[in-house]
Amino acid sequence: MKNRRLLCAAVTAFFIFTGSSGIAAEKAADAAAPAWLEEKGLALGESSISYPVLKEGTVPEALRENINRQILEDGKITEYVTRISQLISGGSLRVQWRGQVIGDIFSFAVSAEGAVETPRNTFVWTAGNIDLRDGHEVTLESLFTDPETAREKIETYLEEAVAPEMSAYLLNSQMIPIPEIFRIQERGLILMYPIDQLSTLSDRAGDVLIPWQVIRDELDPGEGGIPAALHPGAWIRPLAELSAEEKEEAAEQIRQMTADGAIPGIPARLGDSLAPLTEAWKMLTDPDVYALGRFFSLEGAEFRNVFLMTDYLSEGWENSRVDGIRVDLGSVCGLSIGETEQAAWRECLGEPEHTIEMDAETAEAYRTVPGSRDYYVFGGHRLQLHADGNGILTSVILTE
Repeated sequence: MKNRRLLCAAVTAFFIFTGSSGIAAEKAADAAAPAWLEEKGLALGESSISYPVLKEGTVPEALRENINRQILEDGKITEYVTRISQLISGGSLRVQWRGQVIGDIFSFAVSAEGAVETPRNTFVWTAGNIDLRDGHEVTLESLFTDPETAREKIETYLEEAVAPEMSAYLLNSQMIPIPEIFRIQERGLILMYPIDQLSTLSDRAGDVLIPWQVIRDELDPGEGGIPAALHPGAWIRPLAELSAEEKEEAAEQIRQMTADGAIPGIPARLGDSLAPLTEAWKMLTDPDVYALGRFFSLEGAEFRNVFLMTDYLSEGWENSRVDGIRVDLGSVCGLSIGETEQAAWRECLGEPEHTIEMDAETAEAYRTVPGSRDYYVFGGHRLQLHADGNGILTSVILTE
């Protein structure tokens, strides 16, 4: 009877959060989120839960109710409400979410950290991918025309590209088998692992970004497929393959991205305070020095091969902020790293404000490869596109 009273108190304590959380930067960086989503949750003792719901008016009401019920089921929110009502006398549980609406898809992940099922602290992922047109759940198999071939390609990529890169930064590092829990993001798929299979040095369950380039040929190209559902929120095909109209759409997104100082799918923006980001996401490695300051690498799939650029930290952490964001993996609004040629982005964006050549010594100082770098200015921020000696894109960089 006592537990029932506690549970009722917990349920009636639901309210819309107005404060910030560890994932607030990601949601703020997504222009679609304020129009579609609101955050609800509860706090009870030392435990707290936050989760998303669709706002009224975003879809027909009956569909909205069904989707919001699906969010509770996919995120195991009701189970977590019951669990925190049992932790009043000891232990705590912190449940947070991250995600966004991309095109017609709402994709989100829920992390539960603490006494999830037993007094022993652990970390558990849940996730959901919902088609907003009719509310159906998007499964991993439904993404592909040939799911078996796609899985084989993902496994090969994990073993040959991801494992050698990440193994030094993991406690558990079994990339295979592929987990069934995943999230769709602008830059690709995020696979979300059980903690006893893949875990970070900060003892969190691991997650891995699979860029769209890896599985592009296996994605269902039909009207019901993911490329069509995400357009124009995510550009899966590179610039060179787009029509003239699509190139102009992509160019407008690139210009807007630069003006906003935020890259789709990366939960940080220019001007952000660095300390809260490192507190929320944890550092992957010690900061690395480059010609103009320091690079920060953070844990989490969203930050894989992404570097936050700041000063030399001469004035202390509390005064340091994000002066630049550099992306060395995946695709950004059709700018596909490792694929897009300099001629293609110049055709799309026009001639740059200026271009600098980097020899081996200069490139080493900037922690990059020899080549050339084009500079564009949109909305008061700079977009830098770095090409290697063959004229192929290696980095997309935003700076103030």
